[in-house]
Amino acid sequence: MSTATAADGKKKALMGPVRVNLEAFGVAILVAVLLKWFCVEAFQIPTSSMQPTLMGSNEAAVYDRILVDKILPLVREPKRWDVTVFRYPLQKNQNYVKRIGGMPGDRLAIAGGNLYQVVDGADGKRSFRIERKPADLQEAMWKNVHPGRQIARAETKALDGALGASPNRAFREADGVVTAELDGGRALLYFRDDLDGGLIDRVWDGYPEAVARAIRDKSPMDQPQEIVADARIAATLTPAQALDEVAFEIDVQRPNSGRVTFALVVKAGKGQLLARRDATVLGSSPEFPCELAAGAATTLAFARVDDELVAWRDGAQAQRFDCAQWAVRDECVLPFQDGRLQKPANQRVVAQIALRGKGAVRIADLRIDRDMHWTRSGAPEVVEVPEGHYYMLGDNTLQSIDSRGWTAVTIGVDAEDRIVPPDTPGCRVVRGNKRPMNLANAPDRDETPIPIPEQQAVVMIDEYGEILRLKGVAGPGWAQVRDGKARVSFVPPGQQDGRGEWEAPESTNSKGISFVPRDDIQGRAVMVFYPARPFSWLFGSNWPGRFGFVR
Repeated sequence: MSTATAADGKKKALMGPVRVNLEAFGVAILVAVLLKWFCVEAFQIPTSSMQPTLMGSNEAAVYDRILVDKILPLVREPKRWDVTVFRYPLQKNQNYVKRIGGMPGDRLAIAGGNLYQVVDGADGKRSFRIERKPADLQEAMWKNVHPGRQIARAETKALDGALGASPNRAFREADGVVTAELDGGRALLYFRDDLDGGLIDRVWDGYPEAVARAIRDKSPMDQPQEIVADARIAATLTPAQALDEVAFEIDVQRPNSGRVTFALVVKAGKGQLLARRDATVLGSSPEFPCELAAGAATTLAFARVDDELVAWRDGAQAQRFDCAQWAVRDECVLPFQDGRLQKPANQRVVAQIALRGKGAVRIADLRIDRDMHWTRSGAPEVVEVPEGHYYMLGDNTLQSIDSRGWTAVTIGVDAEDRIVPPDTPGCRVVRGNKRPMNLANAPDRDETPIPIPEQQAVVMIDEYGEILRLKGVAGPGWAQVRDGKARVSFVPPGQQDGRGEWEAPESTNSKGISFVPRDDIQGRAVMVFYPARPFSWLFGSNWPGRFGFVR
């Protein structure tokens, strides 16, 4: 093989520097495109549906950038609880990110904030088996309510505000520490938080101070709510002398179910988890060592979560106890009347510390958290997930439009591109996402169909992402709510008096609407890479330290 040489005997360059650099640049672009297409892709989170796991907050101006692993779905099947990027079934050109709640073949019930598998017995009765979250995911899903809400409201004291006490004279507060002076009777320190409604699913729970305050200031106080029975209470206790009894309690009251108290009870150097109705113990765990030495600081924590009771002492798990027999699935929805949230005294959850003994007890680092709480919203009583499909849920359940509420609207289009009822002979049927806009408001990018009254036209995005401009006139009942659903109605073009109005049919809870097929799963969210210190400080982010893995 011969090579070209210059007159001085040196090898002659086959390519000039410009060509070399262009080829290197081209290869770099090709590699980047291939990496994005097949391996890792970056996304920005534009909405609040997955908060606080993934931030897309207009109120606090915090928008996460995430990396999505696109190889993982190729080498293993998606798993329950994965935070997943997928093609939206009603607009295939748009990617959504949600958490997988339902797996192929599941029969799910969303109740009491949790997911249950539903089994129909031969006797016609149903049984429920809870889907418990892995321990690391559960830890990431706790949302702080105290002192979080107190801080968001800029309150300097907790007693007689977020916290109540009985008898009140037995407790005092200084520098964030509560001290109880016991006289032998029972003293109670409890989370009441009348301003924000106690242990309910407030959307501003679980955020740092600036973000929580921004969301709280711009969110309605009166909206449909549920009581949250999955909660955790923790504190560091320093008794001056040995106590007769200490109990960390989650007290659940419902109108037709009465009161059931779930508790960690410590006495005589032993701890025990139990459920009781009034004074009657319904069930209890074996006792375990749990010494509260006089003059020593001991940190206790107790949770009722995913139909289990869990106790920790000084950060180490001490005991678990299955309390599924006394699950809180029903009567969680608070009454909502005349646009106002009602808070009945017989329907609430209270986290509290009960003390019995004599002498002073120092209570420091009191913290109350609640679990992520999924509501049924528009979901059926039993969600039957088809084989090869997945059911998607947003972590910010009150602000997430997900599998529970995805709805398709169907119209017909005639040969002249006029909107007609879909059963009109000879028309082509078009289906798309149903999210009608109020005609008095500017359209949002996710809203469809969008009427343009002055032009007697309607813009609609079909399920494949194609933008259609059609001839049509919104009916008088457009976007009006009936039976909890906003209507999509039309009148024939040229009609100005509303005659001939017809309502476009809608559908939900079926393939291609509420369930995501396996082939449409694009990848798994693995990391938030921005906002990250120190760069986000330059832009004044309310939550600069978002960098980390997604769980």
